[in-house]
Formats: sequence, structure tokens, C-alpha cells
Amino acid sequence: MIGQDYTQCHYDNCVYFQQSGGSFIYLLLYVDDMLIASKDKFLIDKLKSQLNDEFERKDLRAAKKILSMEIHRDQKVGKLYLSQRKYLEKVLDRFNMDNYKSVSNPLAAHFKLSAESCPKSEEEMERMSHIPYSSAVGSLMYAMVCARPDLAYAVSVVSCYMHNPDKDHWEAVKWILRYVKGSLDICLVFDKSKTATYDVAGFIDSDYGGDLNHKSCIFAYIFTICVGTISWKASLQSIEALSTTEVEYIAATEGVKEAIWLRGLITE
Repeated sequence: MIGQDYTQCHYDNCVYFQQSGGSFIYLLLYVDDMLIASKDKFLIDKLKSQLNDEFERKDLRAAKKILSMEIHRDQKVGKLYLSQRKYLEKVLDRFNMDNYKSVSNPLAAHFKLSAESCPKSEEEMERMSHIPYSSAVGSLMYAMVCARPDLAYAVSVVSCYMHNPDKDHWEAVKWILRYVKGSLDICLVFDKSKTATYDVAGFIDSDYGGDLNHKSCIFAYIFTICVGTISWKASLQSIEALSTTEVEYIAATEGVKEAIWLRGLITE
């Protein structure tokens, strides 16, 4: 790409771009999958020809799916939707959730999960070893990372017990799957009519003492551009805070680091 006079993005090394006249073209690379984006079709055809000269590739035309994410366009209203419905349907089928009723929230308040209930005896550990806890959490985590920020908090909670889960933890995972079952149509939406300004908006919050195991705090942030969500995270704070004020400062620090990176990426 550099040999074809493309610039490698300083903020994300998997992004390459080139300016030609008043138009830009972008190449986004993920191992052996790539997306090309430009308003100029001539630039897209030129890049495809250059890629053909270097290696064999399969041209899937207008992007409809990448990394299990489905891309839907409604050109009449100028909206683009990023969904994982088909992927999540397969996840629900794999973990036999067809006969369970759906629920309306990712993790109910009655779940008070802690390490105290983790199996202590070899017999209990053997019984839980036959339950696909890690596989289910991993499947949910992939969906959360790609296009489901609404799962971030719940997945961060159940992922703390991957090493030694108990039946209570498994019930919480099944609850999240039940929520997924009732929310398959939830997706990220990007609205062309909202592109008058490209300002990034960010929201940060924290939960003082939200983790029952170590009295640690859970922080979360979410960032949007043109009203569409582009970055999110929910996680335990890596250091212990002594007050609610300190908790907020720690959360704000994590959020500001992400904001600095996003601002640099979008500016470039």
C-alpha cells in the first residue's frame, strides 16, 4: 500500500488512505479481510486493479458482511445499519436457548455474583466443567465487541468468573442469552442526515464498589459520532479508589485516553 503512495494511519496501522484531487480513498485491513471506501468509484476500481496485480483476491462487490457483522443500507433515508442478527441466532441455537423466554434487560438486579459461590471441591468443579461457560461468554463477548454495546456491562461481569464458574454464574450467562433472544434486531445505526458535524461525543460513568469480590469499581464509557456509536467499554478499574470522587477521576482518565485517540484518528 505504501508502494502505491498510500499513507498508513498513525492512529490505526490497519488503515491506509490516499487523497486524489478532492477525493479520499480508504483501505481498512483485518488479516485477510479488507474494506475499501470512497465517494469516487474510479479510485475504487483503480485500487482493485492494483491489488489484482499483487495477489489473488475475491471481489465481493458492495460490502454486505464482514467479520460476522452484516451491513444494511437504506439509501432512501440515508441510513446504514450494522447488525449481528445471524451470528447471534447461531449462538442461541448452539446453546439451546430456543425454549427459553426472552427478557428485557441484559442483567437483572437480583444477580449478586461473587467469587464466594465458586466451586471449592473437585466434585463441583468436575460438574461445572461439562457446562460450556467459557464458550458462551466468549461468543457474547465477540458480539459485544463488534456491534452490541448494550451487552458490555453484563459481559464484563460474567467474564470475571471464566476460570471457575458456578451454577449462579451460568444462570446469569443464560439470562444474557435470553436478553439477546429478545433483542436480535438491535443494531448500530449511522444516519447521513446527522453528518453536518463530525464532533465526537463521549459519556463516562462509574460504579463505586460495584464488584463484590474486591470492592473494586466498574467504569464504562461510550463515544458517538453523527449520533452513531463507535466506541464503548465496561470494565473493572485496575486500581482501588478510596472515594466516589477518586472513582470518577479514574473513569474520566480512561475515557479521556480513548477520546484523545479517537480525535487523532478522525482528525487524520
